[in-house]
Amino acid sequence: MKIKTMLLGIIYGVGLWVGLPYFFIRLNDYFQLPVIKHLPLQMIGAVLIGLGFSFVLYSAGVFKFIGKGTPVPIEPPEKLVVKGLYKYTRNPMYVSHLLIFLGYFFVFGQILLIVSLVLVGLSLNLLILKWEEPQLKKRFGKSYLNYMKEVPRWF
Repeated sequence: MKIKTMLLGIIYGVGLWVGLPYFFIRLNDYFQLPVIKHLPLQMIGAVLIGLGFSFVLYSAGVFKFIGKGTPVPIEPPEKLVVKGLYKYTRNPMYVSHLLIFLGYFFVFGQILLIVSLVLVGLSLNLLILKWEEPQLKKRFGKSYLNYMKEVPRWF
């Protein structure tokens, strides 16, 4: 993995997993919107966040060792990855992001964190439809088209 790829991944991760939730938490506080905090929900949230980060690391490992690349677009995988979690969803890393954001809502309780979850989900879906899937069709051709028929985009 190149240094540039690693730095881009870190910037993306910090922005997505720290900056965006922090912005919505502060916005929630600014507008004095409701905060829902219950210990059982916070515990579930912590588990979801842990699972989400575990799945992100797992997916990055699969890209590295099976795909011979990274999830970062400047160093994409050379091979189509269809093993592991990729047998069940074409986008386990994005599903992981959504799990993390749902976990944030359960842990911190700010209503606007649900808005961030929806916005991230819609943005990821748009990214997949308009950029990622067309790129993958060009790069992997018939293999990717067959994969699309066999494995759902999300669940």
